Amino acid sequence: MDRNLLFDKLTTLLGESGREAIYPCIGDLVVNGLQVSRFAPSDHVPNRQDVTQYLAAWCRNARVSEEACQTWLSDYAVSTLAAVSKSSPAGIRHSTKSNVKYTYRSERPFVCALEGNKFRAECSKACRVYDEMVIRAAATAADSLTALSHPPPAPPSVIFVPAVKDVYREQFQAARQLVSSELAKGTKKSAIRDLLEQQGMKTRTGRAWTYPILVAEIRKLEAGGQSHNLSFQHKLEE
Repeated sequence: MDRNLLFDKLTTLLGESGREAIYPCIGDLVVNGLQVSRFAPSDHVPNRQDVTQYLAAWCRNARVSEEACQTWLSDYAVSTLAAVSKSSPAGIRHSTKSNVKYTYRSERPFVCALEGNKFRAECSKACRVYDEMVIRAAATAADSLTALSHPPPAPPSVIFVPAVKDVYREQFQAARQLVSSELAKGTKKSAIRDLLEQQGMKTRTGRAWTYPILVAEIRKLEAGGQSHNLSFQHKLEE
């Protein structure tokens, strides 16, 4: 579609405001498209989606209906932005409608970024909204500075707390070996309990060794075949 025809259709959509509502950057993008030649080799070149979202935000700001914006911007994207896109015409139309829908449902105001706009589009201080855009750009910069100086609080650190049994596992195994060794020597259970207490050893759950706990553990040793051929029944009856 002829770009001048696209421009004329846009002025028709705008109604009484007509050409006055088309800012220099918008008119430049509509008539000339995204001019890649304006960018240095090391510059980031905006893509088709960047342009369509920008124009959709302007349409929303100019009070063009969402449906009218979708129709006009789809024709524009297919005829003017196909050179910077690898999508088919059908894919471009579908993507453009999605971008318009997303932009119209967002509440972000239109900000052109003035002479520093990322499209290298024409800008003029004579633009009817130039002063307004200066204020909006300053507010956007201030918001960004505030966000940088007041970053969101860091998430709480996750501290792994091992299970009690894991903490005392090695100590408990050492205590079992001591019990087995002392029983093999013929040491009485009451004396073994005293030894455990003197060495500061704990049970599998971190508790102090008591006589009943010691007897219970000796029974487990016996049931597990780790009695070292001692007569535990004789010991238990002492």
